[in-house]
Amino acid sequence: MSPDEVTVECSWKIENIDKVWEKILWKEKLSQLAEETNINNCFSMSKKTSDPCPCSLKICLTKNRNFIALQILSEVPMIEVHGQYEEYLMTVRGELLDEVDGSALYECRIDLPKMQSEILLKFCKLKEATSVWLYGISAVTKSVETSASVPSLSGKAAGANRLLASLMHGLNQGGKNIDSIETIVDKKLTEMEHRMMSRIDERLDRIEKRMEDENSRIIALLSDIFGCYEQLRSLK
Repeated sequence: MSPDEVTVECSWKIENIDKVWEKILWKEKLSQLAEETNINNCFSMSKKTSDPCPCSLKICLTKNRNFIALQILSEVPMIEVHGQYEEYLMTVRGELLDEVDGSALYECRIDLPKMQSEILLKFCKLKEATSVWLYGISAVTKSVETSASVPSLSGKAAGANRLLASLMHGLNQGGKNIDSIETIVDKKLTEMEHRMMSRIDERLDRIEKRMEDENSRIIALLSDIFGCYEQLRSLK
């Protein structure tokens, strides 16, 4: 990895934050981080005096690579993991490796459910801590193929790429001239609206049918009760 391939942000203060990427162990697979890390991989995050915000660390990949998994060695027992656009992914409880004089060492292993170009780590259960030490981070990444026909839109959703590809296909289909991109956009939006309305109509039909069935059962039940009542009256 190089400085132009990784960006690191932290809600708390990190000395020489632009050098944090060098402290991360970039690997092909996760292994025994506790045996691989050393003092050069350690750094601390200090709470800003006037800022009550929780401690979080954001790592972004910028050169067509995505995260697959991470390992965090720290004094934090629980980490909340978010992906692109801060989408919540999971909460990971650390494995306690050691505890000396009230200081604990935890290892959090994060196997992502899907690849992510950025990871936001929120450190939980810090109590009254004003500083947090990270003793090592290892990250497994994978190269991401980009479409030859549609340029990659860095930092945008994959859906945007698919929409752009669809629009470009419409504009160039069969060499025909299309008046404007607005025409294609309007067409796509109209199609989406029709599909949504169709689904809503289907759901309403199912709800109406269910209500009719429930009403029929209620009427039948009331009819049986009334019939029993009439039989009881005739016996008196």
